[in-house]
Amino acid sequence: MRWTKSSESSLVIQIDFPESGLDKYMKNNFLVAVALLMGAGSHNAHAEQGCPPGQYPIGGQGVAACAPIPQDNPIQQAPRPSGKWLKTWGAIASDGGDNLGVSKGKLKRTEAQEEALEKCRSASGKECTIDFTYENQCASIAEPHLDERAVTGMLAYARGPSKEVASSDVISRCQKDNKGSECRVIYTACSEPIFKPY
Repeated sequence: MRWTKSSESSLVIQIDFPESGLDKYMKNNFLVAVALLMGAGSHNAHAEQGCPPGQYPIGGQGVAACAPIPQDNPIQQAPRPSGKWLKTWGAIASDGGDNLGVSKGKLKRTEAQEEALEKCRSASGKECTIDFTYENQCASIAEPHLDERAVTGMLAYARGPSKEVASSDVISRCQKDNKGSECRVIYTACSEPIFKPY
């Protein structure tokens, strides 16, 4: 076997084998293996075209650049929630007359109702009943008026996503239930959800 250099970038390997049948077979297999190994090395260098490992060539028309090879998982996972929203309740109780009891921001409906009933009983000294409950919303109460004074009539209740919506709706209901009276909002509040971090 002789090694000779034919130019600056190539190396020629010359192997002299005797010409017997088995030797000829081994010579051919050896040459095929060497050719395959050299071809595989030049294929990798050609595929990367001068880009570092983990990158591939982009561009054309004489402009060349390298870009990172995409990873196996291109889909980003959604971030895990950092907590949860808890609904809250509010309630309105009355004694059937002028006395009311209200509550808001309670985690249970029964808690909101019990607090409203207790406040109403404390104010009137009479037995009270629940007139209205609401959850994760705002509520308003309106009563009929005439010449700047409250008059006998029906109270109106309304709920909505904001104080403004609840107040607008309650005025309409009050005027519908108390014909000929001017109605005014006497109470408005919101029972908003509470964020509880994990």
